[in-house]
Amino acid sequence: MENVLIYETIMTKAIYRLFCGNLQLSLQLGGKIQDKIDTMSYLAESYERFMVPSLFAPWASYLIERANPQPGERVLDIACGTGIVARNVAPHVGSQGIVIGLDVNPDMISIARTAAEQDHLAIEWYTSPAEQLPFPNENFDLILCQFGLMFFTDRLAALEEMHRVLKTGGRVILSVWQGLDHHPFYQTLHEVSQRHLGKSSVQAVFSLGDSDELRKLLIDSGFLHIEIEPMSITARFPNAEEFLAWEIDVDPTETPALQNLDTEAQQVILAAVRQDMQGLLEEIMQNNQVVLQFHAHVAQARK
Repeated sequence: MENVLIYETIMTKAIYRLFCGNLQLSLQLGGKIQDKIDTMSYLAESYERFMVPSLFAPWASYLIERANPQPGERVLDIACGTGIVARNVAPHVGSQGIVIGLDVNPDMISIARTAAEQDHLAIEWYTSPAEQLPFPNENFDLILCQFGLMFFTDRLAALEEMHRVLKTGGRVILSVWQGLDHHPFYQTLHEVSQRHLGKSSVQAVFSLGDSDELRKLLIDSGFLHIEIEPMSITARFPNAEEFLAWEIDVDPTETPALQNLDTEAQQVILAAVRQDMQGLLEEIMQNNQVVLQFHAHVAQARK
């Protein structure tokens, strides 16, 4: 069970750290498996409550608009997280269609399933890595993947799996963040984290920002008629203090500068990170909200 949990954590930790923090105090309880499970569950709930409305729901709407799903189509949402894309696409395909959400993290799937049931949406949910899709060949009309590809252990293998389960003529639409150079707040957070903490997980989130690299991955996995376009969205986060706390909280057991320190000493270092980020945070405040521009590449291709 521990090996499975570690794999799930590797796949999701970078985005959790960037957008949800790592619940420092919870992870100081000794590193037991149950502590990690409880933490991941809480992070999934926080992701749905805080990040989805402000950031991922608007992106999902755009992704679905590009996909133009039709009634009766079979749709697969890969790296579905808490299911915002799957939940929004379900009404488009109707009762004659099928929507499946897949994510490697069971806590994300649990939140997704509950949210779909509350909205009376018939969606199937699977826990599986993208590199080993549990579906037969030629099974879907449309595959969606919102901000997941950069986290896959083997990006090419994941895309080859998407190609395998897609029907001939079917389409894939996916999004990845543009590079750190397009996100100055996170560029600064990356540099501050490295300086004070000895490491940063920020860069992994923006690691597939080169559109040429993305195009090559799609070509090498067999896709045709590839189109990639830049897209930007302004996100507004309602609680600046919570936003900054989530952004900079880290796991002391995996952070070089915090290892072997007591809680008080760790807090001194984290306070220095907060202090270095405070000025930039004030610059991006508008009407008591954190306002940030996010930039992505949205790719569309066919089998």
